[in-house]
Amino acid sequence: MFIRATVSLLAWKKTVTVFGARHTCTTTGLNLPQMLAEQPGQVTVLGSTYNTDSATNVSPRILTRLDWRLHNQKCHPINIIRQRIQNFFYSHFLNRSGNPMFSVYDNLSPVVTLEQNFDSLFVPENHPSRAPSDSYYINQKYMLRAHTSAHQRDLIRSGLDAFLVVGDVYRRDTIDKSHYPVFHQMEGVRLYTEHELFSEVKDPRGLSLFEDGRRLSDKQETHSLEAAKLSEHRLKSTLEKLAVHLFGKDIEMRWVEAYFPFTHPSWELEIKFAGEWLEVLGCGTMEQKLLHSGGAGDKVGWAFGLGLDRLAMLLFDIPDIRIFWSRDSGFLSQFNIADINSDIKYKPIPTMYQ
Repeated sequence: MFIRATVSLLAWKKTVTVFGARHTCTTTGLNLPQMLAEQPGQVTVLGSTYNTDSATNVSPRILTRLDWRLHNQKCHPINIIRQRIQNFFYSHFLNRSGNPMFSVYDNLSPVVTLEQNFDSLFVPENHPSRAPSDSYYINQKYMLRAHTSAHQRDLIRSGLDAFLVVGDVYRRDTIDKSHYPVFHQMEGVRLYTEHELFSEVKDPRGLSLFEDGRRLSDKQETHSLEAAKLSEHRLKSTLEKLAVHLFGKDIEMRWVEAYFPFTHPSWELEIKFAGEWLEVLGCGTMEQKLLHSGGAGDKVGWAFGLGLDRLAMLLFDIPDIRIFWSRDSGFLSQFNIADINSDIKYKPIPTMYQ
């Protein structure tokens, strides 16, 4: 998560990049009282009741969005993009039995603890992303996840080493044609044992995942140079193939160095689309201390994340993010297709934004 922020008495503006989803948010100081609970009480979220406190800033309107799960709605453009990406990983990563290596988690609760959303990913205590102007808090312990990365450590702790997470995420945002306080992310994690990472090396004797070294721009202090470079190669080659799968073999792309607190080194993948360079995802080598906290300290791994809404807008020519929330049959019927790889272009209709 990389956030730059400037603060004044009247407004807090910030550009947010979390694994491929960039948003600019503005919250005026005049609205601050509306973000806090005036009196202790209770709020019900997805059937569970929570006590409210001074941190509570979830609104009834936001809570109505929790049941929509657009990423799981058949024939919805966000679901179609999700399926295309999922199918890519199913076909490119198979285990010894010929079955898909990556498991998919698309129904995890968006209610997480602050520890899961921030601390498990090494977000500093004073980081602007923790401000009530940026995140939705149920109370001082629970919140609506701001990114699917909030589930990384727990899934690794369960013993998984190849998985995708799909879900709705929540950030306080000013609504316009490219911003909405609810959007959708897809996260991928792949871990390697020493044998797995070096399996294609002709003579792996003497190679090791780890060393007691120095932290450099292209490696962590605990990773050997060979492990760092091979993991980077596998990550980038995988995501370059994914970009070709989504945008076609002629797509032009480039890598840009980035920063996220839970990966190092980190990159963003940009594609040239309609004559402009656009960032489509963020990724990096997972911090070894995160793997240690998940009980996988003997492995190395990479992770990536991307915004499904943005990809759907690009690929389907959808001009306004609010259209995704329309229940107009004239919109949804356009994506009722038998083949999810069909070339679909949105045809504008009078739509009421909800």
